[in-house]
Amino acid sequence: MSQAGNEKGMALLIVLAVVALLSALLIEFSFSTLVDLRSVETFRDRSKAYYIARGGVEAARIILQEDRNEFDHPTEFWGEPLAGIPVGEGDVSLKIEDLSGRLNINFVGDERGNPLPGYHRFIALCEEVLPIDSGAAQSLADALVNWFHSDKTIMTADDAYYHQQTPPYERRGAKLTALEELYLVRGFDEQTITALRPFIRVVGDEPININTAPAEVLLAWQHSAAAGNVAIIFDRLDMDVLTQYRETMPFRQLGDLAQVEGIGPRWSTAWPQGSVTVQGKIYQVDSLGRVNQGSRRAQAIVAKQGNLLLSLKME
Repeated sequence: MSQAGNEKGMALLIVLAVVALLSALLIEFSFSTLVDLRSVETFRDRSKAYYIARGGVEAARIILQEDRNEFDHPTEFWGEPLAGIPVGEGDVSLKIEDLSGRLNINFVGDERGNPLPGYHRFIALCEEVLPIDSGAAQSLADALVNWFHSDKTIMTADDAYYHQQTPPYERRGAKLTALEELYLVRGFDEQTITALRPFIRVVGDEPININTAPAEVLLAWQHSAAAGNVAIIFDRLDMDVLTQYRETMPFRQLGDLAQVEGIGPRWSTAWPQGSVTVQGKIYQVDSLGRVNQGSRRAQAIVAKQGNLLLSLKME
């Protein structure tokens, strides 16, 4: 082959190499552009979903304010989950749950280190839902009482434990503001908190809504007196009958409890006056906003009276 032919062959190879390189660069650029475009679209959709989820919380507050009867039961409109409600370019799903049926563990003890009636109720609840004995349940209750003790000049039985942690920390010396704080309290591990979560709260006042309280809470609620003076009126079978009855027949007033077979007028002996009600006061709102592939979730705690937003967490 002549020298001219060799030069033409080399030139062709160079041209092919350049074309291949440019093609690779073009493909990489196109891919990067597509990825960036998808990222922008996802960010845009998630931003829109954020406002839809936030708007869902406001819609839930309106629903609760429109509920003006004298009792609160999950068969009412607020208790029905709403899924995929169209909103603008996306949709929202809402779930409203009454927390008033749960035991408020902030009433286990006061801030002076003294047990309250909730102390024995909490022990009974732990014995019902956890695989522990009464001694271990009492240790959990004692840990809460100590955690609430506001006088930091007085050492509690748990302070040495907190000081030995990495990093060390002090007890709060006040009531809990969120359930997640339980992870700091001695004895409360992941398994314990997960098991207790459906039955406890840290917001609102002490009385429970008889229309939404789980059978475990209703059973534990009888333990309201000092140790040794607790009168247990009802057993688990009675509570199961009560919860089955209310599935189709809400308690519109406390006197309706007397209509339940096996309960009768004894309910007022089992649950002290003022400790139970038929109304909900504290609600948890779960709002999921979606736009295309983007989604955001808002979780809020709302006080029905006064329409107060107590907490809001966005995910």
